[in-house]
Amino acid sequence: MFATLKQVVGENWHWRRQVWNLAKIDLVKTYRGAALGKIWLFAKPAVYILVFWVALKFGLRSSSDVNGKPFLLWLAAGVFPWFMSDMITTGSDVYRRYPYLVNRIKFPLSLISTFYTLSLLIIFACMMAFTIVVALLTGVHLGRYMLQLPLVMVFMFLFWVAWSMALSPLSAISRDFSNLLKTLGTPFFWLSGILFDISGWPRTARLVASFNPVTWVVQSVRDCFIYNKWFFTDWESFLPFLFVLLIFVVLALHNYHRLYMEVPDVL
Repeated sequence: MFATLKQVVGENWHWRRQVWNLAKIDLVKTYRGAALGKIWLFAKPAVYILVFWVALKFGLRSSSDVNGKPFLLWLAAGVFPWFMSDMITTGSDVYRRYPYLVNRIKFPLSLISTFYTLSLLIIFACMMAFTIVVALLTGVHLGRYMLQLPLVMVFMFLFWVAWSMALSPLSAISRDFSNLLKTLGTPFFWLSGILFDISGWPRTARLVASFNPVTWVVQSVRDCFIYNKWFFTDWESFLPFLFVLLIFVVLALHNYHRLYMEVPDVL
């Protein structure tokens, strides 16, 4: 397993420039041909947030300020991390998304998961920068806890890369497994505390929810913008996330070692 870890890390370091270039190319392809271009990076999230805000404010009448911060900022800090959710479906089936790279003999398969995750992380970073600007323009004071946001993004990146590497070989071999993963989007969304605060849940329910990695990401981003606390001080949520991250790292290394030679044959 350690040999596989060394191999994967070595491949990504040796091909780091290609990974960065492929991530940028993937972003360009996403919005190529659109007249508004990169504006669509923010248009879709803005529409999501607006719809949720209207539904919660006028429908459920649940839009009061949170910890002295505007509810809209609280909502944005939860919704924006959700736009990494493409990793749940497409990210777990990247070998079918890029078969021309899989069939290139000299191209390491581990790079595909890395550059696709990186392309989504770039979008997320843009959303975070936009959120910071809006918060400052609306008079919201952002303290020293914002310094942990890059670290949260690193943990998010590591988890989704491990997720992709662990599940993509299985999705490539079995379409049934790929279809099963596509059904996880809705449960992940509604069980991640994106539209509600899970702190009011019973202790057992909160513990179960803490094993959902998206829940930890959402809560950690809100710790930066809303709750003004260090995410690593909340061990009840941080330790379960680290446990799940470790599990997926082990699965990623195991599946990559066992199956990466078979993937080109089945595609």
